[in-house]
This record gives sequence, structure tokens and C-alpha cells, in this order.
Amino acid sequence: MSEDQKPEEKPGESQQKTLEEQVADLTADRDKWKNMSRQNEKRYEEVSSERDQLKQSQMSDSEKAVEQAKAEARKQALSEFGTDLATAAMTAAAATAGVQLPDTQYLNISNFLGDDGRPKADAIKTFVDSLPKPQMQGEQFPSLQGAGHQPGSIPGEVTSMDPDELADLIAGKGFI
Repeated sequence: MSEDQKPEEKPGESQQKTLEEQVADLTADRDKWKNMSRQNEKRYEEVSSERDQLKQSQMSDSEKAVEQAKAEARKQALSEFGTDLATAAMTAAAATAGVQLPDTQYLNISNFLGDDGRPKADAIKTFVDSLPKPQMQGEQFPSLQGAGHQPGSIPGEVTSMDPDELADLIAGKGFI
């Protein structure tokens, strides 16, 4: 084969990427966008805190007092109802997991609340997962009536499909 003669290529074959290369490209793109998103979140938080500081510095004393009263009222309301929310979340998680929740009067519910007064889902999940699972008592499955010989059956009842025993039962003789 001379240099002028090249093996015939199918159209687009040299441009095709393997599946692994495509996955690697997609992973790289995902990581790039994830990093950009994190940077934007960080910038937003910085700018928001600067805005809040500027806003606070330009407030009058009466406006500051009103904002402080609002913050205290919000915190008090969340502290009052936060325990109820946490208890409800724990009850729901326990019911979903199929475990018995202990009496909540013996629990320190405030351990399941975040700084904002809202329930911490991860703490509740960890607690519910640590609770013992109930033990199955007795039979796990109900007995299947009519499926074969049943122990303790009533005398004269059909317990066998043997033709001789059935004939004796029909004739009223009982079993041999």
C-alpha cells in the first residue's frame, strides 16, 4: 500500500468516541458545572452578608429594635413549635421504619432541633434507625386452611383423598 492509498474509512468513524470517552467527558462537564455552582453560591452568600451589614449600618435605632424584636419572636415561635415538629417527624419516621417510638417525655427533643429551630432530619433518622426492631411472635404466616392434612381435624372429616377411605366415609362406616 502506498501513502496515497489509505484504508477506506467509514464516514464519521474517526470522529466516533468510545463509551468510556463519552462518560469521561460528561463527568468532566458535570464536575466543571458543579464547581461553578459552588463558586456562585459562595459569592451569593458573601454579597448577601455584605448587603445585610450595609442595611444594618444604615438602620436607625428604632428600626434595629424592630428587627431584633422580629428575630426574637421568630426564634420563640420556632422553639415552641419546633419540638412539636420534631416529635411529629420522629413519629412518622418510626412508623415508616416499623419500630416503636419510646415515650417522648423521656427524650430531650431539643437534641433533634437545628440552630434555626427546625427538626434535623439526619439526627431523627439516626435515632429511629437505632431503635430495636420488633420481634415476630408465633407464626410468621397464617396457616393455609385446605392445603393438605390439617392436624387436629374433626373426626369424620375428609382428610384424605384415598378412594377406599372416601367410600367408607360416604357409606357411613367411618375410616377403616
